[in-house]
Amino acid sequence: MDNQMAARWRWHALLLLIATLLVVGCSQEGYATVTTHTSTAEDNTGTRQVDDAGNRLPFDTQFERRWNPGNDGSPYEPCTALGDYQLGKLRIDPDSVADAAGTSGQTLRGCKWRYVRSDPHDRWNLSQFVGDSPGLATSKERRSGGINQWLPDEVISGRQVGVHIYTTGDQCDTYVQSGQASVITMVTHFGRPQPPISEICDRALAFTRATIDKMPL
Repeated sequence: MDNQMAARWRWHALLLLIATLLVVGCSQEGYATVTTHTSTAEDNTGTRQVDDAGNRLPFDTQFERRWNPGNDGSPYEPCTALGDYQLGKLRIDPDSVADAAGTSGQTLRGCKWRYVRSDPHDRWNLSQFVGDSPGLATSKERRSGGINQWLPDEVISGRQVGVHIYTTGDQCDTYVQSGQASVITMVTHFGRPQPPISEICDRALAFTRATIDKMPL
């Protein structure tokens, strides 16, 4: 079981890397980005620890280039969007929060969490991250074919939301445009039995609904 779980974690990490590379591809085609940083409070190493509104990150980042030209198209910060109470209402463990990026300067900027577990063999993870992107249509063009499948768009708070799944059936993510960036909300399930993909998408959509009004247009 440990080997199986480790393999699933490696698969999830690979999917996050693929998503990051796709966003990078969009942001390197000459589309303008908007630098919106207004608050740069730093720790004693000179590393920024707050979002644009001055809200403290829920962890100490070691990445000096966590904010960078690959993700500055929107001031939205997933890590500070919801408080512990709001996360708890969504059955997300606030103490499980971690930086979604793995290196300094990575396009992907956001956080990942675990859902509260009722079964030790049933595990749910959620991540939300920002990366510069020209729009949903371009994302659909790039993420098509193979294991990629797009479901009908949703409308939340009057905004178009793309819904994407992998045919492996264990992951669903949503796409919201914010300024010159995408906000991706991704939910992945580990374990057996595998729930229907609609249940996985329901969780991604629920987190999207809870945060979309905080994402600038």
